Amino acid sequence: MGAGTMIKGVNRIIDWIENVLVTTLILTATLTAIGQVIARYVFNNSLYWSEELILYALITMSFLTMGMGVRYASHISVEAIYAIAGPRTARALQIGATCLGLVFACVLVFYGLKLSFNTMQMGQLSPAMRIPVGYIYLIIPISGGLMALLYLLVLQSIVTERVYVAPQVDIKTS
Repeated sequence: MGAGTMIKGVNRIIDWIENVLVTTLILTATLTAIGQVIARYVFNNSLYWSEELILYALITMSFLTMGMGVRYASHISVEAIYAIAGPRTARALQIGATCLGLVFACVLVFYGLKLSFNTMQMGQLSPAMRIPVGYIYLIIPISGGLMALLYLLVLQSIVTERVYVAPQVDIKTS
């Protein structure tokens, strides 16, 4: 199996996992918000935990989609510089930008784990749902790890003299 096939396979697997998780989180937040409205206005009784669940679902979804930004090359970049620069300079800039992204992802993993473990040691619980906040903070190093893996795949693609071509998404069939 070639490196290109491996990269496409890993991208496909991670993409499927992220899509399932993000879809589940959107559905959870939406159904919880609908349930909250029904509980409040029909039964005159509020779901005390709903806002916290929706907030954590949206935050988790935001962190998970950072990896999608790497995979689909949709993070902010200045494309004009690549057009002006020669091919060797453009390649060096791509390698530099990818390395900076990799460093950022590693910082997320390191400090996210530190934050999560420190919070677990303190025993802090979320106000409404009473779950350990350290578990909620684990999304930071998890998303950083996914981003690091994807940046490594992009870097490997660039270094082996190939141009990284982000997968195209057709929103009509996705």
